[in-house]
Amino acid sequence: MDYCLLAPPLSDEAYARCFREFRRDCKEWRAMLSWTRDRLLKDLPAKEKLAVLSVGSGNGDFDFRFVRILLAKIKALEYVMVEPNEVHCQLLRERFVGGVFPQANFEIDPMPFEEFAITRPFDLVLFTHCLYYIPDRRQAILHAMEAIEDDGLVLIFHQTPLGIHQVQQEFLRRVKGYSGEMFTSRDIQELLDRLEIPYRLEVLDSFLDVTACFHPDSPRGVNLLCFFLESDVRQLNPRVRWEVMDYIKDLTIYDNGRLLLRQPVAIFSLAQSGRR
Repeated sequence: MDYCLLAPPLSDEAYARCFREFRRDCKEWRAMLSWTRDRLLKDLPAKEKLAVLSVGSGNGDFDFRFVRILLAKIKALEYVMVEPNEVHCQLLRERFVGGVFPQANFEIDPMPFEEFAITRPFDLVLFTHCLYYIPDRRQAILHAMEAIEDDGLVLIFHQTPLGIHQVQQEFLRRVKGYSGEMFTSRDIQELLDRLEIPYRLEVLDSFLDVTACFHPDSPRGVNLLCFFLESDVRQLNPRVRWEVMDYIKDLTIYDNGRLLLRQPVAIFSLAQSGRR
C-alpha cells in the first residue's frame, strides 16, 4: 500500500460511522442529559408549547434523548433540525418523521446553518458540538441570538481544551493539512466577551474509552482515530499513526483494564442582553 503524507478526508458516510463509534464510547452525553434534566428544564420559558431549533443535529442520537426529556415538562414541541450532512439527514427523517413522538412536530432542513432563514422565533436554539464546522462562528452566534424570543435561550454544548482537542492541536495540521475547525470552549468565551453577550458557563467532567485504539485490528479503534483526526488514518504513514497513538496513551488514565481519555464538556447558556 502507498501511504499518504496527508490522510484523505472522510466522506459523509464515513464520518457518520466514526461519529457513532465516538458516541458509543464517550460518557459526555450522560453528563449532558443529566444536566438537561436537572438544570435546563428549570430555565426554559413556562409555556405549553416550545419551539426549538437544533443546529448540527448529526444522526439524531442526542436530539432523540433531548426531546424525550423536554416532553416530560412541555406538552408540545415544534422541533427544527438543521444538518448539512445528507447521510445524517436521511437518518433524521427515518427516526423522527412518522409519529415516534406524537406531541412533537419535526422539520428537517438539509443545509448549513448560515443558509437557514429565520422566519419565526424560537424559545431555544441548540448547538450540540457543531460550532467547529461552521466557518463564521461569530455570525452563527449572532444569527442564533436573533432567532430567540425575548425570554428564549441559546444553548451551546462544546469541547474544552482537554481531551480530543489536545490530540488535534498536536497532529491535525500535520495529518489533515488543515486545522481551521479547531475551536474550544476557551475560544467561545473570548468571542462572547468581545460580543458582550451575557452567558453562564458550566463544565461537566466526562471520559472517553479509547482502549480499542490500541488494538491494531479493531475497526472501532480505527474509527475513533479517524474521528479524532477528521480523516482516513488507514492510509496514513504507520509511523505517524503510532506517534498519534503514543501521544493519546500519555493522556489516558488506566481504569480496570480500560484506557480513558478525559473529555470534559462545556455548556454555555446565552440569553438576551441583561439576562443570565
